[in-house]
Amino acid sequence: MRVWFLKETKSVCTSCATGCNIVTGSREERIYRYEPRENDAVNSCWMCDYGRLNYKWIGAENRLTEVKRQNPGGGSEKITWTAAVREITERLGRARPGSVAMVISARQTNEELYLLFKLAKKFDALTDSIPRVKEGDKLLLSADRNPNSSGARLTGISPAQMGSNLAKIAEGIGNGSIKTLIVFGEDVTKHGIERDLLVKLDTLIVSDIAPNRTAELAHYVLPGCAHAEKRGSFTNGKGRVQKFMKAVEPRGDARPEWEFLHELVHNVTGKNGFASIEGLFNQMAQEVPAFNGLTWAGLGDTGVTVSV
Repeated sequence: MRVWFLKETKSVCTSCATGCNIVTGSREERIYRYEPRENDAVNSCWMCDYGRLNYKWIGAENRLTEVKRQNPGGGSEKITWTAAVREITERLGRARPGSVAMVISARQTNEELYLLFKLAKKFDALTDSIPRVKEGDKLLLSADRNPNSSGARLTGISPAQMGSNLAKIAEGIGNGSIKTLIVFGEDVTKHGIERDLLVKLDTLIVSDIAPNRTAELAHYVLPGCAHAEKRGSFTNGKGRVQKFMKAVEPRGDARPEWEFLHELVHNVTGKNGFASIEGLFNQMAQEVPAFNGLTWAGLGDTGVTVSV
């Protein structure tokens, strides 16, 4: 009889804004289950069925695994991360203030949102995130299906009314004032920024996990990671800042987004950051008012609540 033992990793469910504490069970770089982890401040010892079963997409066969330079008119080639970061740095270096826009998923980590905001501030960029609202269960499943809407607002990437800048971004692309669009974790063609607008851009940079219509039109495609493939933190709907740990290795050339964003921010702004998630979080906590006083170590296994 063959007995399988799963590696258990402390994590946070990303199915909604509740942020249930979970244990990820994995073996040989494959996830087999989510189980609730006790945290009386969030989910007690429970988790909803929707969240418990929402992990199979991480192992999908169609994951983006290569860094690509593309010609939206046809043709693409695999390039290295070094080449991609260098070329993107050069393109951004030619961008005028106000000519850059960003649509950033509220499924990115606090640290990634913080780094992206630093880029946005450099270019006076118009930014937004996309709301995901469905019916909740009035228990653990929140109607907000983004795990980090609070983090998006607190870091400044999202306006108070999430989604309110999307029409302005579309208008800016249409009239030619926005020349560069950076998209992380979203298919903007489903949210009012259609193909006929995207093809007008001088530069479209997309980081995502799975292929979509926006990535097909990008000049650069940067394969990102699921939360189970990296470390970081989220801020749930009630302001609980919680960290999660890496359970499995990313596939192919995919990298945690904060790693290449750290390089890009350093190249573009000239301000060095930290090469570790601990240092990056602590730096963010010094610069983002809502996180002042927090440290990575101080989050512990159950998190710390901040004002949202």
